[in-house]
This record gives sequence, C-alpha cells and structure tokens, in this order.
Amino acid sequence: MRNASLDSTSKASLFRRGASGPATLLMGVATICLATAGCATPPDTELVRIYQRALEAFEQAAGPADYLRSATLYQEILDRGVVSGGLLYNQGNAYMRAGQRGRAIASYRRALIYRPRDAQLRANLQLALGSDIAIDAPQGVLDHIFFWRDWTSYPGKIHASAAVASLAFVLGLAGLWGPRRPLFRRAAWATLGLTLILAASAVYDWRRFEQVERGVVIRSEVIARKGNADSYDPAFNEPLKEGAEFRIIERRGPWVQIQLAGGQAGWIPDSAVVTF
Repeated sequence: MRNASLDSTSKASLFRRGASGPATLLMGVATICLATAGCATPPDTELVRIYQRALEAFEQAAGPADYLRSATLYQEILDRGVVSGGLLYNQGNAYMRAGQRGRAIASYRRALIYRPRDAQLRANLQLALGSDIAIDAPQGVLDHIFFWRDWTSYPGKIHASAAVASLAFVLGLAGLWGPRRPLFRRAAWATLGLTLILAASAVYDWRRFEQVERGVVIRSEVIARKGNADSYDPAFNEPLKEGAEFRIIERRGPWVQIQLAGGQAGWIPDSAVVTF
C-alpha cells in the first residue's frame, strides 16, 4: 500500500471524518431529513441519535474495535435507506482505522457515486487501493465516449437531464408562439440534443451502478476456485488479497463467480467478500 510511506500523523489527517463538530452533525441531520420525512417535517430522531453515536464512537475511539463500532452504526443508517456520499465516506474512514481495508474500499467506491469530485475521498481511496491501481481506469469503449462520467454524481446527471429537458420544452413552446421564433427553435433543438447526451450519460451510470454488481475481497487471502466448491482446483496462481476488486458474474449457493479487471474469472465464498 502506498500509505506505508506516510507517517502516522499524515495517515491520521487523511482518514478522518469529513468535517468536525456541530457542522458534521448538522449535515448528517440534513441528509436524514431529506432521505426520510423531507424537510417539511422533523427528521427521524432515532436515526439522528444513531448518527451522533457514530460520530462520537469515531472521535472517542481507543482502538480498532471502537472504529468498527462507528462503521457498524453508519451501516445501521444505510440499511434504513438513508444513503449519501458523506455517510459512506465516514464509514470508509472508520473501516480503515479498524484495519478492514476491503470494507473501506467498498464504502469509498459507493461514496464516489455521490461525490465523484471529492479530492479527500479520492485521496483516501487511492491510499486504500495502493499507488499502482488507478481509481478511474477506463474499462470499455463507453468509458471513453462518456469521458465526463466522473465530473458529477449519478443523481446529479439525472437532475441535470430533467432540468435541460424542461428548458428544451420551454424553448420549443417559445419557438411555436413567441416572438423571434426561428431563434427559439434553433435553441430548442440544440437544448434537446444536450438533453439526449445527458440522458444517455445518466442511463450509462444507471447501468454501471444499478445493473452491475461489484465487490471487494475482505479476507487477508482467499483462493479462487475453478468451480463453486473447495474441491475444485485454484483458478489463479496466487490467492486474491484483501482489497481485490471484481464484478459478480453468477451466484450459486454460498459461492460467487467473479471476474477481475483483466478478465480472469473464478469462484470464491461469498463470506469472503462485500458486494455493492
């Protein structure tokens, strides 16, 4: 890992919570408010209490077990449908401090969906992955076509598509009945084209985030097999290490068939991975 070259002070400054003090609590309350009852009504008080306990567990942690408790509390909130980049980022930091690098990578990866341009998040993910692994390496033709895929979040692309589509509709109406109709018509066609591009990018994000199941190895080592049982021969020359990333091809009972970035496939126990 690249963070082996950092001193303890540098690592501590990286794997910290996203903000400090009351500001973090207020951001968390706002997230819970938006994701549950909406801002017109009070947020779920139980979730707010869990969030505050997670913050306190991290700040007052005396060892890995305390950091793991903080990560578990964040998971309670996530399991109730409150998902945000900030929660996942904080959970990733807690997992890193707890010594669970594989789970931290999974949390950071999920956080990137909502905060793709967060420099601190990217720095922490890079340290967790190691210096020889690129965070955003293109994996296909569409990755090159949609080169702006990480300029904004997946939800942001959906909102932008809706906003530009609304603008195209208004310009189209102005081109039918308003003054200077030719100008408005040209603007409407140009805006419609932009809408289609943004919508295609949003659909691509939907496919890679909602339709493709990915995962990370969470054990120190796991042997990938050529079939879904320990009796099969190893699929690779060496065991997979903690933090190895892959996509899920198939599930059979307690086994999952995975495919690495290089195209190699094998079967590993689902107890050795975390998926998202």
